[in-house]
Amino acid sequence: MQSSPVRDRAPVSSSRFGDSVFRSQVFLAGAIGLITCITVVLSERDLSDSPAFFLGITAILWVTIAAAVVPWLSIPQRWQMVVPLLDIAALGLLRMAVPETGFGVLMVFPVIWLATSFGRLGAVAGAGLASVMLLTQTLLLELGVMPSPAATTSPIPAISLAFSQIFVAGVVYTTSRRVDSQRVLLRRQTRMLEAALTRARIQETTLREAFDAVQFAVISLDMTGATVTNNRATRALLAELGLPDDTPWHRFPLYHADKITPVAPGDFPHVRVLGGEEVDGATYWIGHRTATRFTIDVTVRVIHDEQAGLDRVVIVLRDVSAEVRAITDRDDLVTSMSHELRTPLSSVLGYIDLALETDGLPDDARDMLNIALTNTERLNSLVTDLLAARSSSPANAMSLSRASCDVSRLVHESIDAIRPMAGERLISIRLDVAEAADAEVDSFRLRQVVDNLLSNAIKYNRIGGRISVTVAPTESDQVEIVVTDTGRGMSLEEQKGLFERFYRAESVRGSTVHGTGLGLSISREIVVLHGGTIEVDSEPGRGTQVTVCVPRHDPARRVEAPATSPSTTAARAVDHHPEES
Repeated sequence: MQSSPVRDRAPVSSSRFGDSVFRSQVFLAGAIGLITCITVVLSERDLSDSPAFFLGITAILWVTIAAAVVPWLSIPQRWQMVVPLLDIAALGLLRMAVPETGFGVLMVFPVIWLATSFGRLGAVAGAGLASVMLLTQTLLLELGVMPSPAATTSPIPAISLAFSQIFVAGVVYTTSRRVDSQRVLLRRQTRMLEAALTRARIQETTLREAFDAVQFAVISLDMTGATVTNNRATRALLAELGLPDDTPWHRFPLYHADKITPVAPGDFPHVRVLGGEEVDGATYWIGHRTATRFTIDVTVRVIHDEQAGLDRVVIVLRDVSAEVRAITDRDDLVTSMSHELRTPLSSVLGYIDLALETDGLPDDARDMLNIALTNTERLNSLVTDLLAARSSSPANAMSLSRASCDVSRLVHESIDAIRPMAGERLISIRLDVAEAADAEVDSFRLRQVVDNLLSNAIKYNRIGGRISVTVAPTESDQVEIVVTDTGRGMSLEEQKGLFERFYRAESVRGSTVHGTGLGLSISREIVVLHGGTIEVDSEPGRGTQVTVCVPRHDPARRVEAPATSPSTTAARAVDHHPEES
């Protein structure tokens, strides 16, 4: 591993050396004292007359005292090198006094000390001083300057010991650099991990606050079904149900949409999702039948881990009780009003029939009564459609009574009937019809579609505007009815719900234009029953164009024409051109 540059090295803290100065010095002094005792006891020598031994022991003593009393942490670190350097000098003097002992070996400890704590300078200074002391002693002994009982000792051990000190210093310095580089890397990684942990904690706090801020309940489960987290809305829901906050999800009082059948543990939404089903917007009832109950909309999502395995299940519960009550109340109101309207309409129809049966009725009066009868029957049919619109039951499904009809004439009659309404707003209507626009349709129902389109074109048009109506057959064997107005138009967002029941655009809800929001919904149903299509093209300020296409023939009755034989073809030709026979 290559050592990092000096600028990347972590600074050597004073505590790394200063806190252990006295401890290291005491160990070294103890080792020197032990070797001294062994030397005196085993060799029975009197070392008191050796100046070198006296100076060495005195230096070790004072250095040990200095290591104990000097506040090393409060002085520059480079001055701390004095302690191991003095130890090396003292050990050199002791070895000069007693060359055959192990004082020279003990030099390796202050050398390691210097190389470890002071880098390259410490390694060079420690190894250099130790080598100088050892080689100087050997030279003095060889020259006889310092008489000694060991004067005949070979210089090879001292030279070998000197080179050993240099080698140890180099190895320790290199190892120290590598350790410093690893320490710098570990510190950087530690800071990165701490920063990542801090970000994760912030994100977790933000996510928890976001969960607590939403108005719907959010529950997180592990793969065993145990609750990991839930938000404030979940706890509020449990409180309203009279349940403790730590109620597990599988203990929630969940019922099916019939409000009676409890959801079995194996049929809970999260179990269904783990089994491969999709639960998105499923409706359940929560709460026991004798206590507080809510209608909830349940959506379940599975969260995967980095290995694409299943990690968590997130359940979202939304209280839709208010929406369900509003829809129920609306349907009840529609049903009530429809039934209330049917009673007087039945009476009106009965009296009109009686009036038409009266003898001697003037023709003008009979014509007016026929018009009244027709419109009353239409009104009665609209009430029936209103009842059918609130229910999707097959019993209430709309049916068609097809017959051959001139669609151009039907549209013309619808325009004549609605002209008075258009005249009140000074709106002109232009009709462009083509010949041979016959089709097998339910004329009553198709007239209902045209009436709805013309009524909308007048209601949402500007005063003095225009309406253009075209009727023409198409190449695909259909009849096309196009109603175009110069009204306010609609945005794309408004057009999305245009064919929904009871839908009214936001721009007209607060206006004086009244409506039920059922006209286009019923019209689309009629067109679809005919096997046709209805399309809307509109822009704000440009007006609206509605295109209705219905097949000219009943798709259910259409069969392939039988193959014609040559004789039949010839017979038809003869019948068509008798002069050529």
